[in-house]
This record gives sequence, structure tokens and C-alpha cells, in this order.
Amino acid sequence: MWQAFWALFGAMVTVAACYAAGALLVDWAKAPLKRPERFPLSFVLGASVLHLAVFAILSLKIAYRPVVIGLMAVPIVWAVWKGSWRLKGSAVEPLSLALKLFYTAIFGAFTILYFFHAWAPESSPDGSAYHLGLVARYLRMHGFEQVVTNMYANLSAGVEMLFVPAFAIGKHSAGALVHYAFLVALTMAMFAYGRRIGKPWVGATGALLVYASPVVGLDGSIAYNDCGVAAIAFSVFYFLEIWEETREPRLLIPIGLLAGYCYAAKYTAVAMTVYAFLFVAWKSRKLRQCAVVAACAAVLILPWMAKDWIYAENPMAPFFNKIFRNPYRRIVAEQEYADFLSHYSVENKWTLPVEVTVRGEKTTGLLGPVFLLAPLAFLALRSRQGRRLLLPGLLLFLPFFTNVGTRFLIPCLPFVSLAMALAVPSTPVLAALVLIHAVLSWPSVIPRYSAQYAWHLDRILWKQAIRKIPQDTYLAQNFAGFGIARLIDDHVPKGARVLAVNGVADSYTTHEVLVSFQAALNDDLADILDAGWDESRQPTRRLTFKFPVRTARRVRLLETGVGAPLEEFKVTELRYFYQGAELPRASAWRLRAWPNPWDVQLAFDNSPATRWRSWEVAAPGMYLDTDFGKFEFVDEVRVDTSFDYANIRLQVEAMEPSGHWVKLSADPKTDVIPPPVDIRRWASRDLHERGIDYILMNDTDWGADDMREDPGSWGFQEIARGYGARIYKVVTP
Repeated sequence: MWQAFWALFGAMVTVAACYAAGALLVDWAKAPLKRPERFPLSFVLGASVLHLAVFAILSLKIAYRPVVIGLMAVPIVWAVWKGSWRLKGSAVEPLSLALKLFYTAIFGAFTILYFFHAWAPESSPDGSAYHLGLVARYLRMHGFEQVVTNMYANLSAGVEMLFVPAFAIGKHSAGALVHYAFLVALTMAMFAYGRRIGKPWVGATGALLVYASPVVGLDGSIAYNDCGVAAIAFSVFYFLEIWEETREPRLLIPIGLLAGYCYAAKYTAVAMTVYAFLFVAWKSRKLRQCAVVAACAAVLILPWMAKDWIYAENPMAPFFNKIFRNPYRRIVAEQEYADFLSHYSVENKWTLPVEVTVRGEKTTGLLGPVFLLAPLAFLALRSRQGRRLLLPGLLLFLPFFTNVGTRFLIPCLPFVSLAMALAVPSTPVLAALVLIHAVLSWPSVIPRYSAQYAWHLDRILWKQAIRKIPQDTYLAQNFAGFGIARLIDDHVPKGARVLAVNGVADSYTTHEVLVSFQAALNDDLADILDAGWDESRQPTRRLTFKFPVRTARRVRLLETGVGAPLEEFKVTELRYFYQGAELPRASAWRLRAWPNPWDVQLAFDNSPATRWRSWEVAAPGMYLDTDFGKFEFVDEVRVDTSFDYANIRLQVEAMEPSGHWVKLSADPKTDVIPPPVDIRRWASRDLHERGIDYILMNDTDWGADDMREDPGSWGFQEIARGYGARIYKVVTP
């Protein structure tokens, strides 16, 4: 029961601090907010400021619990003292009784569903993993640290910064409740917007279309950030509309802060940053006013870029690694990730409208069948408000094609929903539209038309929320990720790293779990592990280049072909010979490679389980270059490599004293050679030497069968099993 109390208290303190900070700034900026607008707009604005304060204490490494709680107390006390705490503002026209009853009934029903789900133990995949996992890690370390094993640590995390104080007080559920507060604020702001333009039924309809949407309700009641991004983007639009009416110069500061907060919350929301700047430039034609918006936005954007530059050598990490080359992320992995996100398992993108509205399985979630009527929004172009709504909606929609998950439509949904409502002039029709949407979006109705495994809420979790069902009991019975995290903590020594093929619920373990696809280091480790069982990765192809005897100080292996999509240039071992005898490798040798100069030693370490990879698609000009430190006689070069890439075109070159490269051979003999009989032990030995003695394998992971059937051949010992997973320890590397 105390877990439930602290979760709710942690969320309430964080939400109150955000509102207080925003209310102070709203009063200073003389924003003429109406009473219904004050809480939602102040809360989101305050979140932008407070997130930066949390970022600061994490950067200073003083994120101790008293400091975090004290930070929340400051704006609350200040707002109460200044009188900004009160929900003040100019009055608005009263609502009709019919609208009050209609809105309250539907909003209330879904609020019960969402609130208890947010309050219940957190069991979402990404929420329990990196959204809260990194928060938990920063709190353990009392600040930011360089995390080179998890690409998600490089994403801007403006919403997650508010999970920090909530988590410090109330753990996981408190973070989910804070995200739910953003959804409530968004709904209130949309309703208030309708009242501001004199169309309360339009505001109510748009708000309820968003609020009752299955994917919105699910996303908004877990520790994700999409609903937070939607609330921030809509607040930028709202403040711009108010500024245009009043032309109050001080309002440009909240506008700039919120515009920067869009980027800080999620990279794709930078569209609203651009929109805000261009809107002010278009309406004011004044450089000074544009500069204010840009400067305030930069205050919230630049800290995140600086953090990534310092920790990841890339201000746009984990993307654009081909521009900002670094040793932490493979370029081809970025391309693989982007390719997956742009397709998921949707083979024909013309099916996306049905998939994201009705089916909901391939794109993980559904908006609801009513959104098949979204093209109605274009009829709103007839009105000024409709045109204003559709432009930012379009800007926020465009990034969807880079990630076709349904939840990535949430940021543009408020604009589309309000435009749909504006396009329908009849109040009864609007009411019917909302009522149909609410019925079709209720958990017990969704399975009647959606795909079998569509991601959606299924019931009201009130017993779980108040912990009548103990938190650990519920999680152990319903969330395998929690059970696996407990297995790790119970069986792996403190401080030991764990290598895994797939992600785990990081927020429920204190161990660092290296997931194969999340960083270059992890991927190299997984590649070593896979070499033990996957013949396509083993050095079973030998290319032998023979040529007339040559004296050379530098010899290089040059790629001249173009790989297929996502096909890397790979070398397990590169060896040089003279008259059949291998040139002994010496400390005087200087090794170079392009690209990926960081792993060049892997092609010269005498291990069949490790290999150098280009980290990007094979292309002419890639090379491995060996400077012997003195002139050597060479007449043969052998390249041991694998068969998991086909378009290999190599040649051997030597550098002349003049500094020019001359081709020695481009016609190698290809032989198939057997893999080392003890390659599994080579793999476990190489992992051990890199500090990896614990392996987590789900029973469905590739290679899991090989390890499960004969762990002894690897030098592994199974030390734990459960929840569809096993943990192995390296005992005889």
C-alpha cells in the first residue's frame, strides 16, 4: 500500500512543481490566459523550465534525493508566496448542461481506465527499459555519466527529466503518472482552445477523439513520452495564437522555451521549433523578436546537443553517425534500425491507414476506426482556424514515415482531431462521432474488430494500482521482463555486466545489460558470441593473393567493390607471407583502417572468433593498412573471412618510396576452410577477456538452442533459468 502512496505522491509533487514554475512564468509574461487554459498551459510551460533544472543537477552530479525533492519544492513555495498558484484568469462563456454532461461522462470513464493503469506497476516494454532504466541509472550515479552501451542514452529526454524527481520519490508508477498528467493537460488545452475560438463542441470533440483513442490511452498511461510531446507541440501552437492576438513581447519567451522543449522532448518534434520561429518571423517581420524565440529555444536545445557531443562525439546521436564519426555506433546499424522503423512488418504501406486505425498489430497500436475519417480534416481548410491547425499538424505528420509505429502519430493527432471537428458543422453529428469513437475504443470492444495481438488496454487495474495485489506478485505473473531482471540481480554478482541479444527491463535491475543492437561495443560482443554457433560468421573463406616478391614497408588490403544493402567489409585475420613463411607480427607494426579505425586490431589478434568490420556498407576505398616499421619481403597475402557477405572485391597494394600505391594482386584464390573445432571456446575466451562472464539468452533467441543443448562445449555453466530465459556463466574460457 505504501508503494501506491509514494507513487501517487511523487507524481503529484512533480506535477505541482511544473504547474507552479509555469504559473510564475505566465504571470511574469503577462499572458492573458483564460481560466480553463491556466493549468494545462502553465503545467507544460513549467515542465520545459523544470526539465532544464533537472538536467542541470544531473550534469553537476548532485542528483541526491534531498536535492531533487528540494528542487521541486522551490517553485511550489515561490508560486504560493507570489499568488501565482491560484487558478486565475479571465472568465469564459459558460458551457451548456448537455456539453458538460456529455464531456464529463466520456472523459470520466476513460480517466478511470487510464489513471489506474498509470498508477499500476509499470510493465511497458520501453518504459520499463530505457525510459525509466536510464532515469534509475542516473539517480544511482547521482548524475549523468557516459553510457556508450545504450544508444537511447543519447536521445534527448525532456519528458524523462521529469520522471527523475517522480522516480526518486515514488519509483516506476510515479513516472507513468507524470506522463499521464501530460495527456490530461493536452486534453484540457484542446477543450480550452475550442472555447477560446467560440466553438466549445469543436474543442470537446477534438479533445475526446484524442483522449479516447486506444493508442493514446495506452501510451499516455505508461512511462513513454509521446503524449508529452503532443502536449508540448500543441502548447507551442496555443501560445503562438495568443501572442498573435495580443502581440505581448514577453510571450515570445514562453514560445521560445516551448519550441526548444519540442526538440528536447523528441527529435522529430523539432518541426514545431521551426514552425514557431517561422510564424513569429512571418507575423512580426522583426529580427529582434525572431532572435528572442531562437535564443530561448537554444537554451533548451543546446544542452542536449552538448551532452551528446561530450559523451558520444556526435551532437545528433544516435543518428547521423556518418557525418559525426565515432566509435560508439555502427553506421550500418543506424541504417538497419532506420529501415526497420520505416517498415516494421508492414509490407505494403498503402495498408497503413487500416493498420494504424483498425488492425493495430503490425504497427503496435491503433487510433480507432473513426480516424479513417481523418481526410475530413481537409474540409477545415475553408476556415482560418482550420488552416492554422492543419499546417503544424502536417509538419508533425511528416516524420511518421521514418517510424510507422502508430504511437508516432500522436503528436499530430490533436491538430487533425480539431480540424476534423471544425469540418463538421452539426453538433449532433459531433456528439455521435465522439460517442461511436468512445464505444469502439473501450477495451472490451476493441478485440471485436482489431487484430488478435493489437496493443491496447484490456481492463481497469484498480487492485494492482492500490497494491491490493502486491506489486512484485503482479509483475512476476504478468511481465516476463521483471522476472528476468530479478533473475539477473539474484544470480549475477554486483557490478558484473551481462550480454543479451534482446532488451530487458533495465529499470528493475541494477546491472548493466549490454543489448546487441544498442551500441557498437555490444554488437562486437554479440558478433563474437554468434561466431561460436553461426557458421556464416566463422572464418571459413580464405582469399590468397600471390604476386612476385616485393619489398615493401606498407601493404594494404583495399576494397574495390560495392556491397549489397547493409553488407559490410569484414576480415577475421589478415596475414602476410614470404616464401611460405608468415611474417611474425611485431609491436613495431602500425595498423590503420578506414572506416572503423578503432577495431583494426581485431584483424590481427589470432582469434577466429573476432573480426574487423567496416561498420558501414562496403564501398571502394575501404582498407586495412599495415606499416611494418621497416621494409619486408612479401609475396603472399592471406585473408580469412566469412561467407555472410557476397559482394567482396579486394586487391592488395604496396606503397612505393614515392608515396604512391601500386597494385600487387587483384585476383585471389578462394578456398573453403573448416572452422576451428574449438571456436566456441575461442568465443567464450574472447568475451571473458573483455569482461563479459554472463550471458542472457531468451529461449527464442538465435543460438539459444546451441547453448542450451551443450553449454559445456562453450565453457558455460547455466546458473539460472525462468521466464523463458537462461543465464550462463563463463567458467572455463
